Amino acid sequence: MKKRFARFKSGWSLNRIFHDVTGALFAPLLISLPVWADAQPIQTLTIMEYRAHLNSDQPTVRGMIKFADLVSEGSNGRLAVTVSGATVPGSPEDQIKALQEGGPHAPDMMLLVTPALRHVEPEFEIMDLPFVVHSDRQAHELLDGPVGRELMSRLESHGLVGLAWWENGFRQITTSGKSFIHATDLTDRPVRVIPEPAFVETFKALGATVVSLPYPQLYQALKSGRAEAQDNFASQILVGHLYDVQSTMTVTNHSYSAIAVVANSAVWRRLSVRDRNVLQHAAIEAGRYERDLIREQAKTDSAELAHHGMTVHSLSPTELARMEAMTEPVRQQFFRSYDPKILDLYRHQIGTRWITR
Repeated sequence: MKKRFARFKSGWSLNRIFHDVTGALFAPLLISLPVWADAQPIQTLTIMEYRAHLNSDQPTVRGMIKFADLVSEGSNGRLAVTVSGATVPGSPEDQIKALQEGGPHAPDMMLLVTPALRHVEPEFEIMDLPFVVHSDRQAHELLDGPVGRELMSRLESHGLVGLAWWENGFRQITTSGKSFIHATDLTDRPVRVIPEPAFVETFKALGATVVSLPYPQLYQALKSGRAEAQDNFASQILVGHLYDVQSTMTVTNHSYSAIAVVANSAVWRRLSVRDRNVLQHAAIEAGRYERDLIREQAKTDSAELAHHGMTVHSLSPTELARMEAMTEPVRQQFFRSYDPKILDLYRHQIGTRWITR
């Protein structure tokens, strides 16, 4: 896969310059601010994404840059957030462990997806289950309401602090060869999925032969024919050049991906209440900005994929309903293992449609 480097834009302040670095544990942290503000030393905090293959135009990267600007503004220059183009290598567990333990080479904050956070508290996985979220509005009501707050509060016992919810948006299905037009079109076909239980069980329920692989191995698996299909965000399809090895994208919105901005609790405790408030408010505001970017990008990604030669179409309401029915056992399987408190909160916000015991 080709490395993609940041495009530098005129008018950016130095602390907004982002440089994409891949293959390194921690890239140089990029920010340039005065050493002193109001006769007090600046406190510098670092933030990273869970991926290292992004460029400066990606919504999460732009969100982190916005976050850094808001923190600087809100603290009158007392706090500085540096944005790194690298990430913590390894599994989701490795990333969380590095954030928990801290240290001179660890980030102070990370953007972590719910499949990673389910290794801390399994209930984070609820957002990844098929068809538990049906719209952007519903997703945001869940994350910004009691469900999201309860999930974030559970991080405190694990050496972490949840600041705000961001997102990747909805996942779609791509294929080579036969298009995904009917709910049963994945039967006995090798489909690459994230190596996490919710995704494995979802595609088993759709009849697929599951191929569990991390993202860096995806392109080659599709190119070699080891996998014929996969599910992902349109942005990741573009970043990964998957249009070179997949012919069709079917818009299904079958799974929603939430991102949490998470801080090391030891770092958090060293901050004043005033500075904690600045960080939290900035993370929430930057999250609104990032979500808007995600929705805007979703509108243009399909056109860009079509420009690259992919056929893009939407699954019919009838076939979507069939997909929901086929994956109903998956939802109930996972619901039975979750803390009833989370399910009660979810039921109160969404209704009783998906909850049975």
